[in-house]
Order: sequence, then C-alpha cells, then structure tokens
Amino acid sequence: MQYKQSLNLTYKPATLNMEVEPEGYIKTGPDSKAEIQWNNGSVAVINANTQISISKLQSDALANPNYPNKLRERINNLRAQNEQREASQVAGIRREEAEIIPESELYWYSEPKYKVKDALNYMDIRDYTKAVEIFEKVIEQSPLDKDAELSHTCLIMIYDELGDKVNLQKHIKQLKEDFPDSSALDSLPPEK
Repeated sequence: MQYKQSLNLTYKPATLNMEVEPEGYIKTGPDSKAEIQWNNGSVAVINANTQISISKLQSDALANPNYPNKLRERINNLRAQNEQREASQVAGIRREEAEIIPESELYWYSEPKYKVKDALNYMDIRDYTKAVEIFEKVIEQSPLDKDAELSHTCLIMIYDELGDKVNLQKHIKQLKEDFPDSSALDSLPPEK
C-alpha cells in the first residue's frame, strides 16, 4: 500500500497508524487491502488495486457513518436471537423409544440440514469460503426463516469486506425483499 500527501507528489510506502491528509491519496496493490479509521470511529476499507483520494473516502464515511460496526452489532443481535430460538426448540424421541429402519416404509431420505451456527463459526475464524457456502445453503433450505435473515446479513458483511459488489447488492436486495422489517436494514453499506 502506498500514500501520497497530494496529487502532485509521488507515492511512498504507507505505514501502520500513519496519519493521512484530506488532500492525500491511497493506492493499493494486487494483494493488498487497507483500512482507515476516522476520528468518529468509522472505518473505510480500500480493496486491492484501488487508487482513491482521502477526501472521497471521508465523504463516503460521513454518508453512512460507522455502518460496518452497526452491521456487526445487528449480526450479534440476530445471532443471540438465533441461539435463544435453538435453546427453546429442543425436543425429540429418545433412541430406545423408537428406532427408524432405513429399509422400512416409514423412512424417507432428506437432504442434510445446514446450520447457520456452523457458518458463523467459519465466519468468526475468517474462513469466508466455507462460511459463504453454508450461509447460501441455509438460505436455500429455508429462504424466509430467521436463519436466512441472519445469513443474508452475514453475507452482506463478508461481500462488503471482500469487495464483491455483485453479490453484495444481490443479498442487500434479497434481504430488503424477504425481510422488510429486519433490524439490519439501517446498518447496510451505502449504495454506490
């Protein structure tokens, strides 16, 4: 990552915790990513192969201040609701009370159920490839369930962080359509 203090100067390597000027520019390379934290606590993310002025980043941050932190907060709230729902849904038959024999007429095959909790665990360790795969399957198996709402919200955060604008917009649109009363709607990234 490189920084220059004004348009007419040359780029120099940027350092951790360096201060930037409103007239400055940031440039990232093919395998780099940068974050700028503003005085109000909001964070601007600059993805790979990007050149942008500090003033543009600042105006974007002011347009929707602190949306990444708000989005994380909403995800944590939805996650807590999900865990409460899971705890209240425990019921079943003990193995000795009934035994299902696959060859019997009472048995039918069903696809394995994907759990949002597994995807959240992958997201926590930043294994986005596995997290995305499971979030997508959770949405596919129950598109209007609360787990799908949480999955869309997490995918929005992941795709925003990865700079994947196409999938980001797809999940924003789907969240708005399927969950018009979602608490996450006020925490979405600004539309560009």
